[in-house]
Amino acid sequence: MEQPPPIPDISPPKGLTIRYTTPQDAEWLRVWVSDPKVRDAFVMDTGSEINDAVRRWISFCRIRSSLTVEMNGQPVGIGTLCLQNCKRIMHQTEFSIIVGEEYRGKGIGSYLLSALMKLAKHQFKIELLHLQVYEDNPAISLYKRFGFVEFGKQTHWLKDGDRYLCRVFMERFL
Repeated sequence: MEQPPPIPDISPPKGLTIRYTTPQDAEWLRVWVSDPKVRDAFVMDTGSEINDAVRRWISFCRIRSSLTVEMNGQPVGIGTLCLQNCKRIMHQTEFSIIVGEEYRGKGIGSYLLSALMKLAKHQFKIELLHLQVYEDNPAISLYKRFGFVEFGKQTHWLKDGDRYLCRVFMERFL
């Protein structure tokens, strides 16, 4: 296998710090995934679906595979490696990332993604990161800038009324 490109080294925007996620970050995550403007970025729709997703996402903090970025002490984004516990698939993992609406487009997502990739490679020895994203999600350009490539699509993944949303699968070797 050819050597993968280096992980981009992104400097944190002014006032931004990063730490491991804690259970208290669940409330911030719940607010962000409940935002109607990001509704198409996630499959959750009802309150119970959102609560289940937040509980699962935050559960990874106990193994320190989740990072929270803060701007001046306030959480503004979370990135989580959804690690596997089966030996033969531990070399790869999917991840999730979200940045609060008012903080998007400020380099925070780039910094968080870079930190998450380094955590995956150095702390957990992950070789392959993958993700799923909806076709029209602006984050696709971020993932492409970081070397993620599309490896498949599911055209009728999510049904919302009479329309279907396409799910794009992307991956990157570390």
